[in-house]
Amino acid sequence: MSKITHRGALGALAAAAMTLTLAPMASAEVVDPDLPLIPGIAEVESASVIRIADRDRIGTAIEAAQTRSDYGWNVPGPNIFQCSGGFATAPQYEGRRARLPLGTVIEVDALGTRNDSSDTVECTVVKGPDRYSGIDIVVARSDDYSDALAATPLADVLDAPVLINPTDKLDPRNADEIARLAQGRNMVTVHILGGTNALSADVEEAIDDVIAAPFVWSNTLRYQGIDRYETAVNIAKVTVDFYGIESGADSLNVNPYITTGINFPDALAAGAAAAANDGVVLLTKGEAMDSRGFTEDFLVDLNDWVADTEFWWDVNTTETFAVGGPAHRALVANDVRFVEAYDGADRYETATLTAEGTFGDPSFFAVVSGMNYPDAVVASAYIANADGPLLLSAPDALTPVTAAYLADNVDNGQMVVTFGGPGSMSKAVTEAISDIFDY
Repeated sequence: MSKITHRGALGALAAAAMTLTLAPMASAEVVDPDLPLIPGIAEVESASVIRIADRDRIGTAIEAAQTRSDYGWNVPGPNIFQCSGGFATAPQYEGRRARLPLGTVIEVDALGTRNDSSDTVECTVVKGPDRYSGIDIVVARSDDYSDALAATPLADVLDAPVLINPTDKLDPRNADEIARLAQGRNMVTVHILGGTNALSADVEEAIDDVIAAPFVWSNTLRYQGIDRYETAVNIAKVTVDFYGIESGADSLNVNPYITTGINFPDALAAGAAAAANDGVVLLTKGEAMDSRGFTEDFLVDLNDWVADTEFWWDVNTTETFAVGGPAHRALVANDVRFVEAYDGADRYETATLTAEGTFGDPSFFAVVSGMNYPDAVVASAYIANADGPLLLSAPDALTPVTAAYLADNVDNGQMVVTFGGPGSMSKAVTEAISDIFDY
């Protein structure tokens, strides 16, 4: 029996509103002596290359959460400036989205443009950026991928960072980061992936304690199923039916991205693509459909007609995509129709084919080790929030097919973000990416 468990002040409301009919990976703990724990920017001639890393997988996820607002997304709004000395348009204006401290003085011209010309007046920050009224945070298991395979579209819809945590106890660093993210919010929702065998009741209760505060509507939601296949279906349904994707498509009209559920690389590359194309991620059991039929039932329930008119709600023409060889062969063997199969020679080519087939001209790109789940699940959600593709590389050297994709698609002013310390991906990969654009 599937279940979504609700805890906290929102529990009764969320339960009434929703009716819904994810192999351990090793990660070294030692960091290169010269690896910055705060991400460094390598400014090269035609792009920026950033590395997000910390001492371990949990720390890297926290760094990613803390870095999101530094590079242009998840920043709530602009500063408000009060101006004096003959300001021609108004005594107050909204500046660029920047977290300038109260009292900061800048020079602007009569149109409110910051510059250094002589025809300027002084403006002082009188109000910082407004926070969103609420924040969402996704928490996944740190040593197993099965329950997080389908979570990227959910994290994208929620504009949520992904933190990763051991099964038994809430890591103190995660407690501190959740508290930081929740500070000043009047609604805080933490989304837990998997049952109590993935993240225990003790973890959930500890999160409840962190986010509980006077005048704050706090809540934890748990998404689970009898297995990873039903968990993926439940996450897909809540993503489109309760939170809603940009097109307005629901679970009868969404675009399924089908990928294997017995490994992580294809699914996490598929997740970033699905998030960009009105999609959700569903799983096969390798080269077969899952034995209980959760994925197939979801596909069978899709509308078989579409009223493509403004007078009807159902305007999305459902398209099914296969990502990776195992899922491709499973769909073919079971006579499941699909419009495209991104089936490369290996996981690295599959990720680049998926990116090529989905993204036109993104501004952000993520590169992560194709052999390390924890960094990949964080990177997939991170880059989906920035509307970009997830690419994979071998951990010790930049994979040629990924290098070729970056050389062909990254333009001046765009950004490539790499993830993971030396235990998951060598800094030589980041350096090789920088070398592509440093000419």
